[in-house]
Amino acid sequence: MARAIEVKVTPEGVLIPRPLLPAWEDVEEVEIERYGDTIVIKPKSDDVKVRDRIVREMKNEGLIETLPWVQPPPVSPEERARLAERMSRGKPLSEIIIDEREERA
Repeated sequence: MARAIEVKVTPEGVLIPRPLLPAWEDVEEVEIERYGDTIVIKPKSDDVKVRDRIVREMKNEGLIETLPWVQPPPVSPEERARLAERMSRGKPLSEIIIDEREERA
């Protein structure tokens, strides 16, 4: 999967050939992150459509797999309240945390 590419380092940054990113089509800006000896280049966009398209293309290439997760059954607000009361220790979690912090102080 990894391959050597020719890049050019300039005062403006690292230049890589645009044809290496043909599936990204309309992406104009990218983000670069460094992880040890690896540099990751990814699209910089808040546009959900662009991200969805990239994920779809990666799925088509077999790079991402959607796992068949079984969705839990819906729970009514009444059932949630009943379960919360049954599973609680008598106090809200926020009070338990505050009590534990006071013990440490």
